Amino acid sequence: MIEVEDPQEVFASGVVFSVLADDTAVREVFLDSGALQRADEGAVHVNLATISPDLAEGAAAVHAEQRVGYVAGPMFGGVPVAEAGKLNIVTAGEPELVERVLPMLQAVSSRVWPVGQAPRQANVVKVAGQVLIASAIQSMSEAVTIGERGGVDARTLVELFTSTITPGPVYTNYGRLIAAEKYAPAGFTPVLGRKDVDLARAQAASTGMRLPVGDLLSELLTQAIEAGHEHADWASLADMQRHRDIPGATR
Repeated sequence: MIEVEDPQEVFASGVVFSVLADDTAVREVFLDSGALQRADEGAVHVNLATISPDLAEGAAAVHAEQRVGYVAGPMFGGVPVAEAGKLNIVTAGEPELVERVLPMLQAVSSRVWPVGQAPRQANVVKVAGQVLIASAIQSMSEAVTIGERGGVDARTLVELFTSTITPGPVYTNYGRLIAAEKYAPAGFTPVLGRKDVDLARAQAASTGMRLPVGDLLSELLTQAIEAGHEHADWASLADMQRHRDIPGATR
């Protein structure tokens, strides 16, 4: 690994993996900084971030103009998952480029999922998946709150639900955070969650589709941010749910 301070030196290693927060950061570091112009011919950029499909398409075109390869590789899983080599990475790009970086992707993942040759395809999959994760958090929050207000322990509820109705790492991991009311340190914030949900909404709109659940999730994440949870984990949607009462109602 080569550490650099100047974005124009970012391609010193020939193969670059990046995980930046949003479209703006990707534009600043790679498209507007002069980094691509400084890259050696044959260099490859693997973008692991969740960005808009439109930017993935545009970034691939700009990279090609500078004779730099571009592979979209958005990942499911955070730092602890990467350290354990258990990421799921969705790839799209020219087959020879994907093949070239595959051993490096496999070193940090349990599986690599190729979905096409157009880079935007990988980011379409990622934003769709983010809607599913946000939906799972909100759904688990509602189910747990129903049970808690009926006098049932949250940990028991989560264990029951994740052992029967909703098995899998998303419900299990976020269910534990919800039951423990543990929202710090944040693995992923409501700010980033809303950004991803809104990317999915924009992608849906570009195909003439509306996302009723996506619209609601964007609103709920906005409420969490405005309530002071912007630096908490997005599992803090559960805190909002636990305090969401019908006006005038008594418990």
